[in-house]
Amino acid sequence: MEESLLQILSRYISPLAAENLLARALGPRKPATPGEWARLIEANLWPELGRLLPFREMPPELKALVRELKQLALQEVQGEDEETEEEEALLEEVVDLENPAAREHLARRLARLEGVLGVVVAGKGGKEELFAGEPIPLDLVHHLLARQGYGVFYALLQENLVALRPLSLGYVGLLARKDTNIGRLLHALRRLVPFREVSG
Repeated sequence: MEESLLQILSRYISPLAAENLLARALGPRKPATPGEWARLIEANLWPELGRLLPFREMPPELKALVRELKQLALQEVQGEDEETEEEEALLEEVVDLENPAAREHLARRLARLEGVLGVVVAGKGGKEELFAGEPIPLDLVHHLLARQGYGVFYALLQENLVALRPLSLGYVGLLARKDTNIGRLLHALRRLVPFREVSG
């Protein structure tokens, strides 16, 4: 990275001046990530260079390098997010559907999943419902399915996806846009484990 910067700087100032300028901008600690390099160029290096050049804006080569570094930094963050999602998907989540606070917490978390329009977290003693629009009577769907027994169910209903998972004496239901990744929704439901199964 330092070589690339020196090459760019040497197009505008002498190689020796470029080395001195970069050394001042770096200070005692070198950047460790693309994002840190981009910040160093914008916050430290360019203001110093700008005093020496009659430019109002950063030179195009330097601007292109900053853009590339920011893109790399974004890819790193996205990669970390995907790894975190994969790790979370492998973990079981114990839920107590008879605890109102636990029901509310689960409903709010599931409602943040991409494409989700509504959530029902129902236990024997109560339920939590969160819908972006008109609620869908998922209780009826659950009771019909429960008669024949089911593990996880999903279907297209009124131009939306519906996914349900029975848990203990209740169930968790999701309403989502029909273009939503159904695999991710089913993953989110399958990793839920009833509190009774764990404690008993």
